[in-house]
Amino acid sequence: MSNHITTDQLCDLFLQTMNQYNQLEKQIHLRGIGSELRLSEIHTIIAINRQDNQNITVLAKKQGISKSAVSQMVSKLVKKGFITKEPSPETDNEVVLRLTESGKSVCMEHEQQHQWLRKQLSDIFSKYPSETTDTLAKLAVDVQKMWNLLSQN
Repeated sequence: MSNHITTDQLCDLFLQTMNQYNQLEKQIHLRGIGSELRLSEIHTIIAINRQDNQNITVLAKKQGISKSAVSQMVSKLVKKGFITKEPSPETDNEVVLRLTESGKSVCMEHEQQHQWLRKQLSDIFSKYPSETTDTLAKLAVDVQKMWNLLSQN
């Protein structure tokens, strides 16, 4: 029997990893800020924070999800008081997204969590040669290309 992992085994590991992440996304990640937030909501807030005055189309593209999904998420976050929709300074028929003070607080708290996570991942990655992380990055790009092809069919 070979010591090499088979494609089926690798696919199973990948699927398990994705399923674990999907479960993590569904859990409540921040409490005590006036509302409970799931990871997907937090990531939307973070994406808005990275570029002020972006619209739903730009946000959907950056997050790699549909405009419909982003629009629903934005509506939830507006109701929860983390973002606002304002008329675009550039066009009359568009709105841009901005963070409220509560949204900015979420960003600060999430950044602290990310610092911890980056440290944990750095510790894991340091166990492997640097070529491994380069290969993982290339693999992720190739898999994303495949997902994009599948979603176009």
